[in-house]
Amino acid sequence: MNLLRVLVVLPLASLCHALSSDGPILDNLKGSEVKYARLFWDYNVTEGLIPGHQDSDSGEGGAAGTGYKFMIPLPERLAGLTYIGHAARLRLLLERARNGERLRVGALGGSITAGHGVGGQDYSYARYFMDWLNLAFPPDKSTRPSIMNDTSKHDFLNGAVPGTVSDYTSSCLFNHLIPEADLVFVEFAINDSPISTWTLDGAIARRPFERLLRKLLRLPSKPAVVLVNMYAVAPASNTYHHTAERDFGELAPYYSLPSVSLKAAVLPSGLVKGAEEVSPGAIFNGGAMHPGRGGHVVVTEMLITLFLEMLRRNSLIGTSPEELSISELKSVAARPLPPPVCEGNYESSIDTCYIEDQLQRLVQQPVVGWNWTDEGRGKWGFVSLKKGDELQLKINTRLEGKRSATDSSALILLQVAYLKSYRGMGTAQVSCTSGCSCEPLIIDAFDRRPVSVTSMADIQVSQSSKCILAITSMGPSSAAAGKSSKTVTNGYKFKLMGVVVGEEPGATSGNFDHVRMVLICHPGQRQLLAASALRCAVRGAVLCCVCQWWLRRLPPSSMLSICVEDLDNLGPLDPSREVHWF
Repeated sequence: MNLLRVLVVLPLASLCHALSSDGPILDNLKGSEVKYARLFWDYNVTEGLIPGHQDSDSGEGGAAGTGYKFMIPLPERLAGLTYIGHAARLRLLLERARNGERLRVGALGGSITAGHGVGGQDYSYARYFMDWLNLAFPPDKSTRPSIMNDTSKHDFLNGAVPGTVSDYTSSCLFNHLIPEADLVFVEFAINDSPISTWTLDGAIARRPFERLLRKLLRLPSKPAVVLVNMYAVAPASNTYHHTAERDFGELAPYYSLPSVSLKAAVLPSGLVKGAEEVSPGAIFNGGAMHPGRGGHVVVTEMLITLFLEMLRRNSLIGTSPEELSISELKSVAARPLPPPVCEGNYESSIDTCYIEDQLQRLVQQPVVGWNWTDEGRGKWGFVSLKKGDELQLKINTRLEGKRSATDSSALILLQVAYLKSYRGMGTAQVSCTSGCSCEPLIIDAFDRRPVSVTSMADIQVSQSSKCILAITSMGPSSAAAGKSSKTVTNGYKFKLMGVVVGEEPGATSGNFDHVRMVLICHPGQRQLLAASALRCAVRGAVLCCVCQWWLRRLPPSSMLSICVEDLDNLGPLDPSREVHWF
């Protein structure tokens, strides 16, 4: 059944338009759909805040003395609060916010959370929510220092990476999560496989997502975790049910994670014209792969509704016998995690994604012939320019937790991140020299295309707490023979950029083919901050963009962040120029 008449696969020009700042896509929209699409496009949290009021226009109280004038009707917002539970961690967190403590908030997910389809991160639900939090509960400047150097706001990092699934984020969590997180939004309902796998095969498609949740819940900072289940037409095949949200609905109550659902708030009402504010055309106009700004507004207002309701319940502590006391909330929040839903699906307590500074910690001394460099392009790694150079890495490949004999003896997949390019690139051999065993692997870093990209090579190794892996430069690529020209050259260069240790016993191939970092920069400054001290040679800003030229050369599901050296002088996109992807 085709649920949404207004949502069709848009041409490339429309997809690019969705990322511009000109306005929403109004093709095929009518009447109130156009009205609300424009209202959502200009949405401003400041205009909704009602300081000093206990009640908003919707009749809802702000326990902190702050109301909110919602655009989305109450029935639709309540329909989207698909699970709340005891929310012990969230309720304790809100008391800290009410007392003026500076919070550290992170957002994890794919291109929707990254702001694709709406014009960038500043128009995502995560940013809208942070605008509300900063206005409703500004932090006391005398509390914990700001790691973002802005004492007037709570600290926030949007760690979403376009085109990725939860498997990637679970492995590389600490490269994308704000340090000492207090609150984390997790959004993967669209990016993860929609195929239900709650069967005897061990629910393979849900194992990485569960590991991600368990890693977050086990952090020393004990963050409150909220599931944000987004919806987009093309990934859901124009149906209501064809997303990973169905299975996430099993994990939410098991781990007591409050959850909000865009499709639950919008589709049942919008499809029967129950509320014109959530008519499908007003919400889903950011292209077939992403909701428009209306979708982010709906999620934002569901989150605000959830938080205000938890504050209201907190205000009843001591006056109502039905409410948990603060001590009871703390006791519930301190409970240990239950065993994994997916059998044997225990999370790693150590880093499994070694890029940037983490990669340097693996290297065994002495290092001869390999140079740690970013080559002036922000892509840090170890570079060899001579055949025979060997670099040794010490890696823990042993799985943690209560494992079966089969899982404990199974091979583990390592993914080796390396630079693939067209100028002077050669080959390298990956082998196991002590502590573990593996079949040697030859990696060819040459690419005929005029691009420089981070690629991944898979190698299975035995489990060991002290696996010594050797990377040996092997010389020119046979694939480059006879291809030399002004732009394509053969050579000896090999650049190691990282290693990702798999967490799935017996896996034969990885689920992602790149590693990326989240960049934070202050407009007009050269200095960049990142969760793991990423350095990038840019001037002015970091641009996350998707344009027609790129889309013609990428798989439809790929949305890449591009680090552009000078936005004002970018000029026309020339297919012959070298492209650097992160």
